Amino acid sequence: SGPGIALKTEAIGLAITTELPLVIINSQRGGPSTGLPTKTEQSDLYQAVYGRNGEAPLPVISTSSPGDCFEVAIEAVRLATKYMTPVMLLTDGYIANAAEPWKLPEVSKLKGFPVSFAKNGKKDEEFNPFQRDPKTLARVWAKPGTPGLEHRIGGLEKSFETGHISYDADNHQKMTDIRAAKIQGIDQDIPDQKIALGSEKDDICVVGWGSTFGPISQAVRRCREDGLKVSHVHIRYLSPFPKNLEGLLKGYKKVLVPEMNLGQLSTILKDRFLLSVIPMTKVSGQPFKIREIIAAIQDNLKS
Repeated sequence: SGPGIALKTEAIGLAITTELPLVIINSQRGGPSTGLPTKTEQSDLYQAVYGRNGEAPLPVISTSSPGDCFEVAIEAVRLATKYMTPVMLLTDGYIANAAEPWKLPEVSKLKGFPVSFAKNGKKDEEFNPFQRDPKTLARVWAKPGTPGLEHRIGGLEKSFETGHISYDADNHQKMTDIRAAKIQGIDQDIPDQKIALGSEKDDICVVGWGSTFGPISQAVRRCREDGLKVSHVHIRYLSPFPKNLEGLLKGYKKVLVPEMNLGQLSTILKDRFLLSVIPMTKVSGQPFKIREIIAAIQDNLKS
């Protein structure tokens, strides 16, 4: 949970600068500090997206139900190994204590993502562990002990050209830009954002992430049965966002964002897209009730 992530923040930064694949799971609960250790909350989104020293971006994804955890965990490993980066996977106490019927898929039919390791080096060439794939910008991955691929990694900045320690100003700028571009480029490798319920022609869109999926989907379904023009968009990829998300949300007259914090996703949407959103916040350790979201939808359609 959040306090554990805080304790490991320095190590996460080390994994970012060494560019090593790592999956970090945060089962969020009430905070700060010990807070409400057995209750649910979504208050670690800022921590996941921004909570490290220096320019240290990493992908952030979230799961929306117990069954969804299977797919999201696999996707986290795919992104981590393909892009040589830590990935933060956000769940929460509500999902951790929930259960649902779920059919295990045939594992043999799941799409694979094999890892390519660096090959044995040439005797007359020094191995650079920060050689990069021109498309993904991921660095090469050498198995420790491979002859000819001996190298060192650590928290100090590395030379783009050699992989050795470098204090050069231009090099630091370049490496910082590349690490950021690598993460941002992931938006080309994830699905476009889909509308969970409704259409682009509706008046208001209810945007959620994580375990709010259940109450939002039921609230939107009931409102649509009553003739209200409302849609539901649920975001799995929180950083970077899907590349079509900005255009999709800006097509609605109003965007309502229910979340179990004081408006963290609302703030990030404003930050990234200059988007006017309506926060709906709850920090009680309890999930949203369907009737609470229905009332908010009705109130915002009237105003």
